[in-house]
Amino acid sequence: MVNSKNRLSIRKVKKTDLELLFDWSNDPVVRRWSFKKHFLSMDEHKNWFNQRINNENVFMWIFEYNNSPAGIVRIEKNNEEFILNYQISPKSRGKGLATQMLKMTIDEFRNLIPNSNILGYTFPDNIASIKSMERAGFVLNEQLDNKMLICFLNKSINNSQKKLK
Repeated sequence: MVNSKNRLSIRKVKKTDLELLFDWSNDPVVRRWSFKKHFLSMDEHKNWFNQRINNENVFMWIFEYNNSPAGIVRIEKNNEEFILNYQISPKSRGKGLATQMLKMTIDEFRNLIPNSNILGYTFPDNIASIKSMERAGFVLNEQLDNKMLICFLNKSINNSQKKLK
């Protein structure tokens, strides 16, 4: 799928993306906003990557902007929930790509698993992530201990739920 306006395209993650994703995962900004703060060794990353690349409960897409890798979105099934994770490459931050990536991911995912809820977790002070998720259709469901927000997306959003701030 290609968004010609922004020249943003989506493709499945391939085994050859291992090092690219390792570099992105160890970016200081990514570590700052991750729930696990430590930098990853290549062995840790390989183990993580190999557990997910062919797992039928994990859906991973690389986004390319003008034919250059710009970010990754992953949706992982955890029990009966689908958990969203995403990263923007250091070179692609500040270009407004996150919302488009999330919308394109939702379209791809809904083609695979219709009528599914997608949960996304972030810190309350990660304003850029909150705004991107809200623009993609997520709403605030619950806030826990001022540590993270729980967001979800559903085709029919209940009007009583609060918009993210």
